[in-house]
Amino acid sequence: MNRQLFYNNVVFRLVTPILYGILIYLLILMFFDSVNMIIKNFFSSEVLFVIVLTFFLSESLRLCIVLLNKIYPVTRNLKIRILLQITLTSLLSVILVSLILFFYFIFIEGFSTIRTELITFNILYLLTVFFYNLFFFSIILLNLKNEDRVLKEQKLRENLEIELQAYKNQINPELLFQSLETIISELYRDKKSADDLINDLSKIYRYTLDNKHNDLVTLKEELESVKYLLNVLNIRFHGKIKCNIQIDNDILNLGIVPGVFLAIFEKAATENIITKNLPLEIMIKNNKNSVNISYKLKKHLMDFSTKNNRIDFIRKAYEYYSHSGFIIREEGQLRFFEIPLLEIEEEN
Repeated sequence: MNRQLFYNNVVFRLVTPILYGILIYLLILMFFDSVNMIIKNFFSSEVLFVIVLTFFLSESLRLCIVLLNKIYPVTRNLKIRILLQITLTSLLSVILVSLILFFYFIFIEGFSTIRTELITFNILYLLTVFFYNLFFFSIILLNLKNEDRVLKEQKLRENLEIELQAYKNQINPELLFQSLETIISELYRDKKSADDLINDLSKIYRYTLDNKHNDLVTLKEELESVKYLLNVLNIRFHGKIKCNIQIDNDILNLGIVPGVFLAIFEKAATENIITKNLPLEIMIKNNKNSVNISYKLKKHLMDFSTKNNRIDFIRKAYEYYSHSGFIIREEGQLRFFEIPLLEIEEEN
């Protein structure tokens, strides 16, 4: 229940005074039965009066809270607001209950003195005011805690959006420089091969630029981009990188963060020794609603892996899009990447 529902909901405002009124009536009845038997006949027939009194007090407290929200909102200073509200509602309760009791007992019922009744009613209704405020401020504190949690989640989400956008706009300079060196080398050996390499490299960066504003691309599009990267890498490594793709056709239209495969393939090519005797074979296959990429590790003696943190960007991107997350693990000499597949929502 939020604080607006607490004092604006019609059903709550009607039912609560009835329940409180009956409870207060029973307490008063028990008190006067044990203290003053003269009052018994009066109270046995006046439960409606207590309910009406409770309703008027409840509405007065509600009005007081509404006015306080405009004059001195909770967000201004909670401690002062608590003290101010408890003081005002307590005074309001004493004044309202005393006036209504005085009018009813003296002018309607013809009582000459109502000191005992005033003390009893005011004590019970002050307790009611205390629990009313306690309930109200417990909801306030709960809302403030939840709002703080929501703000933190929104801030985290905004940071992830920024980092995700930075990842999608990122062009790996190492891949570019290494590819340019390979192109220069191929120009002396085979101009046709150099032209093909330039063409494939341009398609990789065209894919990156075309999708820098897209949150997700289809699995089919991401697989197409891998082909161009494989062509570029295999020029450098003399065709010693193989890719075995085992993907069901019915999941090709599911979503994936753009550039995930490119980053994983770059990492695989960078961290492994790739020679004629030690070729690199990368396996891509699907498992329910995820894609698994794996390859055998043949690490360099020194760490030559890229420092651009593209894999970290991917992990954070999947924290933004999916609860299952982007998983990396090693089993023996194998490295595994588990990439969740996501539904792409079409914009209206």
